[in-house]
Amino acid sequence: MNILSKILRVIYPDQNICLQCGDNYLYSEIKGICDSCLEDIELLENYCPICGRELYKVASEGDLCSHCQNESYIFEAARSMGTYNGLLKKLLLEFKYNDITELKRPLVHLMYIALNCHYNSEKIDNIIPVPIHKKRLKQRGYNQAELLAEELSLYTGIPLSLSLLRIKDSPPLYNFAYKQRRTLLKDSFYVKKNCYEGQSLLLIDDIFTTGATANEIARVLKNTGGAVRVIILTIATAYTY
Repeated sequence: MNILSKILRVIYPDQNICLQCGDNYLYSEIKGICDSCLEDIELLENYCPICGRELYKVASEGDLCSHCQNESYIFEAARSMGTYNGLLKKLLLEFKYNDITELKRPLVHLMYIALNCHYNSEKIDNIIPVPIHKKRLKQRGYNQAELLAEELSLYTGIPLSLSLLRIKDSPPLYNFAYKQRRTLLKDSFYVKKNCYEGQSLLLIDDIFTTGATANEIARVLKNTGGAVRVIILTIATAYTY
């Protein structure tokens, strides 16, 4: 976002100004992002039915990615709006690291569309954000997943729960493979015993990469929290094979 865009946002907070390009617009399907910019978002077309990651190659319906053919997840399914590429990647980086928290509204609007598309028949008892450690929260000032979950709760009327805690800090995971991440994340999360007894839960995060974080959380939510079903919803997902 350039300086002019930020100035316009302060002077005309109620105007239809695109948070991406800074242009005024009369109407957009997603408030906060003009239709022209929305065309640059790469929507999911061909994805794994379990982890939801985009497949590079065209696959037949029901075909699993290479990861899900060899590994099993504890959560039931993961879905996203688009691929972590292009404009969607840029928006998420601005939202997550550059304090442009106003982006939560258009991002959650996209997430809401994905929720209705993929999980329309699901009965969800609570929305839960992926937590961050208090050390990282102090550094960043906010948890992007919690902002998304709060906004989605307002959209849907589904209760928001913040009972899941991150009790162990870990290094950034982007340099580690799935099995390494799984080791690093062990015993990182905590919930009170049976606090989600018999519930179906929607876990919210910004990006789904390997699924190691979501899987460890699902294990805790089920084994300790008593949940019976955990599904994942993110803004973007990585590619897989």
